[in-house]
Amino acid sequence: MTNLCVITPQNRRWKIIASLFLSGFFFANGCKTSGDAAAAATQLTATAKSLTDYYSALDTILAETDQLNAVQEVMYGIPYDAQTKAEIADTKAEIQKRAALAKGLTDLAQSFAKLTGSTAATDASASAAKLKTEVESLKLTKNKMSSYEQNLMKTSIDLVVTAIQEHKEREAAHGISQFTKALDDFFTKEAPDYVSFDKDYVVISTSLAKTLLQKGQTDPSGFFKVALDPYGLTPEVTDPTLRSGIEKLAEAQVDQKAKALQDSQQSATDDMEKSLKQMSDRIDLVANEKPMEARMPPVTVANVEKWASQFSTSATPATKPSSPSPTVQNQ
Repeated sequence: MTNLCVITPQNRRWKIIASLFLSGFFFANGCKTSGDAAAAATQLTATAKSLTDYYSALDTILAETDQLNAVQEVMYGIPYDAQTKAEIADTKAEIQKRAALAKGLTDLAQSFAKLTGSTAATDASASAAKLKTEVESLKLTKNKMSSYEQNLMKTSIDLVVTAIQEHKEREAAHGISQFTKALDDFFTKEAPDYVSFDKDYVVISTSLAKTLLQKGQTDPSGFFKVALDPYGLTPEVTDPTLRSGIEKLAEAQVDQKAKALQDSQQSATDDMEKSLKQMSDRIDLVANEKPMEARMPPVTVANVEKWASQFSTSATPATKPSSPSPTVQNQ
């Protein structure tokens, strides 16, 4: 009977072939993990861009709220005091810092996507240093960002840089997942404030729009464009009864659009939270060498972009409402 433990030249040859086959098998599995890491990084890049656009939209809302307060002072005599103006300016500056932080996360995610590239470590170090500075610049508040959360973000960034420099994608993924989760927690805490910005904007703009309508300081002829445009005609409303009826229609539209604005902002805020949470979970799969089946950014990102595009020129354009709005006449 042949002794199976005896190593013959023929056995040695088959062992070498088997070894090469197995090493190829494990290498292929390694590539699969790298593919998951690249996919997660691409998805995080898209999510971080949506967060940047979200904050840019809030920045625009705050800028327009500042203007609305000034107009309100002229129309109603409600003082727009220096303290309120300064509070809006300070809040606007903080929102701009958060937009910069989201942009920094975009850059870091792109570095993670290039993990095997020759410039990955250099790019990661540069983007991480910038992101760390942006985290440090955030104003700490008792109920929002504590020093613990800030330090957690900074520690996560250091972990990512070290891991990328050493081409350790699992450790890099763990750091990015940790950072994204901390950012999601921070965003969730501040979300009620973000919603309140839009609410203030809608309340003041709605009040001013209705007052202008009631005082006859708008041109409601835009409502007739849908009927006249196909025939090349321009509306000119002079009949008092017709004008009064259209102005009531315009007021109803103001109420309808005011509610739609608030609802869409609340929905976008909720979806931004979900997007960050999903990305943290997906990257955590990579960190723990579990398969990540998703190959597209979270579907909730699209809703955030659609909302933000109403206010931010940097966001992905969305379809604008087709219903006409009355234009304000000079007083």
